[in-house]
Amino acid sequence: MKLHLATIYLGLLGMLSTCGSRTEYTSKNAPPPQDTSDELILLTEAQYTQAGIELDSFSDRSIENYIMANAEIFLSPEYLATASTTTDGIVSELRVSLNQRVRKGEVLAMLHKPNLLDMQQEWLQTKERLAFLKAEYERYTSLAAENATAARNLEKAQADWREAQSTLAVLAAKLRQLQIDPEQISATQLKTQVSLRAPTDGTVTQLLAGPGAALKAGDALCHIADYSRVQPVIYVFEKDVPHLRTGMPVKLHFAGDTSRTFEAYITSIDGSLNPERKTLRALAHWKGKAPEGLVAGVYLQAHIHIEGLKPVSTLPREAVVRESDGEYIFVLERKNQEGYWFRKIAVQTGSIQKGYIAVQPLEDIPASARVATKGAYYVSAQGAGIEVEE
Repeated sequence: MKLHLATIYLGLLGMLSTCGSRTEYTSKNAPPPQDTSDELILLTEAQYTQAGIELDSFSDRSIENYIMANAEIFLSPEYLATASTTTDGIVSELRVSLNQRVRKGEVLAMLHKPNLLDMQQEWLQTKERLAFLKAEYERYTSLAAENATAARNLEKAQADWREAQSTLAVLAAKLRQLQIDPEQISATQLKTQVSLRAPTDGTVTQLLAGPGAALKAGDALCHIADYSRVQPVIYVFEKDVPHLRTGMPVKLHFAGDTSRTFEAYITSIDGSLNPERKTLRALAHWKGKAPEGLVAGVYLQAHIHIEGLKPVSTLPREAVVRESDGEYIFVLERKNQEGYWFRKIAVQTGSIQKGYIAVQPLEDIPASARVATKGAYYVSAQGAGIEVEE
């Protein structure tokens, strides 16, 4: 019995000693505290050289302050016209073609109107009858003072004369509406066709009827657009709306081509944001004559001038990298035997001029910080875990 108890006691001591050794092993192999270097981007000496990275500091430069926005060439509906008929008729002659320039009042087509001769005949007959009725009125006027019967006839003559005057005036208005001068009508000069004229200057953008087409009053022959009246419409992002004012000068150019710029100024601003674009629309007018060769619907880039030159912190344009969630620069944190350690800093950018961009870091960094001004995209790729060819 004593031997058995001793065996149990020795077994317990062995178990305790084993537990102690396991606890000591776990303590010695615990993971070290996390290194803050995990937040940095490491480039080896070879990578740094291969990427051609160059470092520089912020510099103060006097550049224009402006809002960057998108713009579209727009043609207001007031410069879109439709050439429509004022009467029924059949197109006997078409004098315009698609994309042809026309002037206001120019004849676009001739319409054959079957009852046009009847209207002219009525005009001529009424005009001749009016002369007779006027003579009758004047005769009864001279007789009315001496003859009671003549006085009664005077009233009827006056009524007939005035009725004929009204009928003649209405017929004259109808003929003028058909582009016919009633004073030019005679028994030997009768019109069988009416002309359809352009309501405005512009370009024929669509033909809706051709020779032989039967048109009713109000039917359209063609559409005309005056492209000399195109103007820029600028879509300003929500963050820039507080800076927007009427009268601000604007410079516009095609995307990727700054060799040709167009100058304009803001004339009016919408009162609410476009819910789809999340932008505010501003209308602008050209400075001087509208530029030639701009087509409605074309998109441009716009720089809206806010104020004069002022010193701002800048970096070379290639120092700023745009990623999916914002814009960043890469500041050299330290250099050691492992290589170059960069910190990714979010920034807000502003105006761009002569290759330099206004940059405002969104966290405090030393004024003397060294920033990757060349090869920044290489650093960004390393930070994102993208393999870059060596």
